[in-house]
Amino acid sequence: MAASDQKVSVGDKVKEGLSSLLKPVKALSTKIAGKDKEEFDEGLHKSPFRGGHSRTGSVLQEGNEDGVSPTHIAMGSAGSIDGQMAGLRFAGPDATATVADGTARTRAFPEHRKNKFTKLLSEPVVDIDALRELCWNGIPPDLRPTCWRLLLGYLPPAKARQATTLARKRLEYQEMVPQFYDVANSERTEEELAALRQVIVDVPRTAPTVPFFQEKLIQKSLERLLYIWGIRHPASGYVQGMNDLVTPFLAVFLGEHLPEPMESWTAEQLSEEMMLQVEADCYWCLCKLVEAIQDHYTYAQPGIQRTVFQIKEAVHTIKERLVGRLDEHGIDFIQFAWRWVNCLLIREVPFELSFRLWDTYLAEGHRFAEFLTYACAAFLMHWEEVLMGQHMEFQDIIMFLQKPPTQEWREEQLEMVLTQAYVLRNQLGKES
Repeated sequence: MAASDQKVSVGDKVKEGLSSLLKPVKALSTKIAGKDKEEFDEGLHKSPFRGGHSRTGSVLQEGNEDGVSPTHIAMGSAGSIDGQMAGLRFAGPDATATVADGTARTRAFPEHRKNKFTKLLSEPVVDIDALRELCWNGIPPDLRPTCWRLLLGYLPPAKARQATTLARKRLEYQEMVPQFYDVANSERTEEELAALRQVIVDVPRTAPTVPFFQEKLIQKSLERLLYIWGIRHPASGYVQGMNDLVTPFLAVFLGEHLPEPMESWTAEQLSEEMMLQVEADCYWCLCKLVEAIQDHYTYAQPGIQRTVFQIKEAVHTIKERLVGRLDEHGIDFIQFAWRWVNCLLIREVPFELSFRLWDTYLAEGHRFAEFLTYACAAFLMHWEEVLMGQHMEFQDIIMFLQKPPTQEWREEQLEMVLTQAYVLRNQLGKES
């Protein structure tokens, strides 16, 4: 059987199960008329959890198999997206808990998917496009550090070069520490002193819900790498919010040296050598991440302003009534979406889910900045029913959007938003 025939047949097999997963997303199309509606409906058949077009423009290898298994999903009877999410529960061998019992945020990773990662990563030269396909729908926790380094281009795809490249880049960073950080304040310029003061103020605010990040050793490491990053990138320098962008890298790379769970980690378990290696990896990965969104952090942050405008345009196209509701109360998107974009939504979800969010972000590659627009738009649309409630006034809406109630979210809710974002991008976005 031809490869193309296989793809179609697998997609057909899962079609029935996928309809339940995508029902909330498909509901969005009811607000679109004429040609736009037809195109939006068509986009449901190209979601990342089905067979169809992939993030990198090729065709998914095995339909929904690499995404959330639709046969393990049951929807509640409520008609709204929020109501359906409240009833979302997982069952079967791949699940670790139900949403209702409030235990695990993440599901056990399917063995068949992990085997695909292992096989791909064992090749002499890793196929990065194929890796992006797998990673978009989540990465096994123990393989996440290697996958992230590869997706960002920090680690070369040729296995023979990986160890030497890693050693060289880590040494390069370690040589920056005495050159830029371990110097007397009297030798710093006014701009450098101002940058250092800002970093020192921001670091204690980093991941306040994670006790480990309040350890002095960890805060000193964050201070060092963020300050050095700012000095080495004078076009933007350090900008508030960058401290949040480092935290997923720091936690994931520390996980290579410390036993799980993260709640049990202590600074005493880390040697200076381990810490410097992790710090170097975080520095270089932050460099790679910010390359895609550099103008988010240059003077006046034009990239963020542009993205906030694009978020409003996207939501207006699909949910005109929702935008009208915000306009009616005099609420500007900049009042809540600026932080969403500046911190890449990391502050809006539980810290444990930031790793899953980063999986998709990094898998997007050069299209990450574009995808972020639709991720923020989908995140806003998720709360439509609440925001349209008659009891919500200006202050209520602002407070809600500045601190949305995601404390009890699981991977399922986050993945629903990512799915919506993909569909929105597929229909409203332009190929870059």
